[in-house]
Amino acid sequence: MRKSLLLLVSLLCFFNLKTHAQHTEIGIFLGSSYYVGDLNPNNHFINKINPALGVLYRKNLSKRYSLRYAFNFGYLSATDDNNGAEWNSFRNISFSTTLMEASGLLEFNFLPYQINNYNTAPFTPFIFIGAAVFRVAPEIKNNSTNLTVNAKDLIAPSIPFGFGLKFNFIRNLGLNIEWSLRKTFTDEIDGLLPTYSNGLQLTSSQNNDWYSFAGITINYKILTKSDHCPVVK
Repeated sequence: MRKSLLLLVSLLCFFNLKTHAQHTEIGIFLGSSYYVGDLNPNNHFINKINPALGVLYRKNLSKRYSLRYAFNFGYLSATDDNNGAEWNSFRNISFSTTLMEASGLLEFNFLPYQINNYNTAPFTPFIFIGAAVFRVAPEIKNNSTNLTVNAKDLIAPSIPFGFGLKFNFIRNLGLNIEWSLRKTFTDEIDGLLPTYSNGLQLTSSQNNDWYSFAGITINYKILTKSDHCPVVK
């Protein structure tokens, strides 16, 4: 009788795991943000990299696919003194702005993965793509005259995409390392106008601005009933 009961409970536990394989996670992002545009046309991780942080909620649809909802806060800045482009150094301009972003992403794991599940891979590469809305409020400074101008606030959409690695860390904690870019549809993140008042070209209207996040995320797997399957003694 005892063995039969143990077998029954074990089968129920297995069935529960199979039919409730979905798990949710909450996480904290710590990393950096930077801008690519007219004041930084070529450099990644060089021209004014800044700290960033965020929070996320992840719904694991399976061991391969996940939906992630996130809110990130960062800081963007760049200067003509360090943009690697001599042809536009005559401007001698810099800018800075806070950055707020809300996003929804679809993630794909290359290996079956789940935090604290030893029947899956302990780590996996992953890629993601999604949609986001961001807000910036750029401040532009003419370094020749020390004149500072506040541009209008901008709220606009972007397309986030990137890649990274997911690791099992400790118990129900996971660790992600990732890098991503945001394609935008505006050339106004830096707040620059198309021309100077004297008619000199200030920006390239053919190229929109980009921004990026890179860093680590610590994720906590929220336990479900299947994680607390009873053990018969």
